[in-house]
Amino acid sequence: MTEQSYAVTDPAMLRALAHPLRQRIMWELAARDHLRAADLAKITGEPANSLSFHLRSLAKAGLIEEKPEEARDSRDRVWTMTHQEGIYFPDTDAVTNPILPERLDWIRSIIDESLPRDPAAARLQYMAAAVLTREEAQQMSAEVTDVFEKWREHGARAAAEHPDDPARVFHFTAAFVGNPRPAEVEMHELPGSVSDEPGPVH
Repeated sequence: MTEQSYAVTDPAMLRALAHPLRQRIMWELAARDHLRAADLAKITGEPANSLSFHLRSLAKAGLIEEKPEEARDSRDRVWTMTHQEGIYFPDTDAVTNPILPERLDWIRSIIDESLPRDPAAARLQYMAAAVLTREEAQQMSAEVTDVFEKWREHGARAAAEHPDDPARVFHFTAAFVGNPRPAEVEMHELPGSVSDEPGPVH
């Protein structure tokens, strides 16, 4: 069962996540479990020294930490998410949730199929409706989250075993359960997270 995600309320964490490249770093760490600056440079196309700076900023904010058991020697810095269960923002205000506007743009790009896609990636859209009680919707959310988490863990293991496999590429996955309350935007979460309300689980 996926653990309850960590609520980000610390202003330092919020400021650290305001940069788009740091958000990308968090997504990649969530998908792959652990990475070096050189690994992220290869994945993102950004300079390794720039990524090292952003990794240190995320570490200072308490969002990532070193994983010494994966290091080759004392100088090798390998990074992983501090909160392996994922994180979410309990405040839905766009000013205090730095990734909300970007997340909404991403959702729109999925719906209108304008999201850039890696040629090696699969693409599937599935939308459906069901008449459920609140308890049934929560159970369905938990089951869907468990499926996502199973494949996330599988991908992380496989990527660690075969880091240069060109067929293994980053895939976004999302599920939305329930209806939004009037005039309210549901909270948005980073990967591996689960809410105690029926809502987005990334």
